[in-house]
Amino acid sequence: MNKLKRSYIREILDATNEETISFAGGLPNEKLFPLTQLKKATNKVLKSADALQYSKSIGDESLRKKIAKIYNEKFDFPTNENEILITTGSQQSFDMISKTFIHKELFVQKPTYIGALGAFKILNKSLNDFSDVQSLKTKISTDDTLYLMSDFSNPTSISMSQKERLIFASLLKQSDSYLIEDGAYSLLSFNGKIKKPISSLYEKSFHLGSFSKIVAPGLRVGWIRTSKENIEKLLIAKESLDLHTSTLNQMIINQYLEDNDLFEHIKLIRKDYKSKMQYMASCMKKYLPSFKFEKSKGGMFIYGKFEVDSLELAKKALEKNVAFVPSCVFDVNEEKSTYARFNFTNSSKSQIKAGIKTIAKILNKE
Repeated sequence: MNKLKRSYIREILDATNEETISFAGGLPNEKLFPLTQLKKATNKVLKSADALQYSKSIGDESLRKKIAKIYNEKFDFPTNENEILITTGSQQSFDMISKTFIHKELFVQKPTYIGALGAFKILNKSLNDFSDVQSLKTKISTDDTLYLMSDFSNPTSISMSQKERLIFASLLKQSDSYLIEDGAYSLLSFNGKIKKPISSLYEKSFHLGSFSKIVAPGLRVGWIRTSKENIEKLLIAKESLDLHTSTLNQMIINQYLEDNDLFEHIKLIRKDYKSKMQYMASCMKKYLPSFKFEKSKGGMFIYGKFEVDSLELAKKALEKNVAFVPSCVFDVNEEKSTYARFNFTNSSKSQIKAGIKTIAKILNKE
């Protein structure tokens, strides 16, 4: 068994203090959390003792219906409540699906989400990476598994075109493999347009979603959208982990959705994040001209390339109380890289400017 290591990003979060300017974690802007509305929702649900009782492993029925409605109306993906399984954050989905369905090769994008890598590695899954769909074609076969993000991928912020989605769907049908499609950022497009998931084109799939990026991560409420038959199998793994996701948290989210327009709230998030992204991009162009990147069109990150080893630079920056994430940690084999990921959502504009200028000073000294 491989030596187990903690997530690099979680370690950075633990190492930061009040003076640290952190571009490291994928933390939403806490100033945008709907605190008042969530307090009202909490007070309502706590009028009943049911909010503190055990509940169904599959999740609150009313909440599952509301999530299914999002798939029907926003994703153009026909879904009913029996095709939704509530999870304790989207992170739990990796463990459940891995234990239940991943028994052969698992393919991930290069680079890919560190949280998924950690979940797959701890279960000793046979991991392979790929850079493009052409290289994947020659490797993937029946009952293998493909994990990817089609919308504003973490870390690269790349979003697949409709043509690319069709190509992946075609490949999956040919290979008869499983698809885990992570939709953590699918609703955070800066132009408000929502693309149809690859999962809607392929039956042997799991589409993952979460309220962490669009309401509040501390509630730890996510979901898996898949067939009723797959959910029946996943429930065995779910019940071995926690019996069910927090009843109280599910009911708070459900009441919040009942009383408020989620997509009006998401509009505020998109506007704030777009503004922060544009400001960070302008600072990078002014103070870090050697850092090559494309502006993000959604999500929470800017991803680009330095002219030096990004891990060594990240270590030096952390000594100066500035944190960002080198791309090597998003790689299956942790290969050296000059690429890096910057989160723009959880810093003020003054922090963004100060942090980028600090990194520029380190580079100028070298």
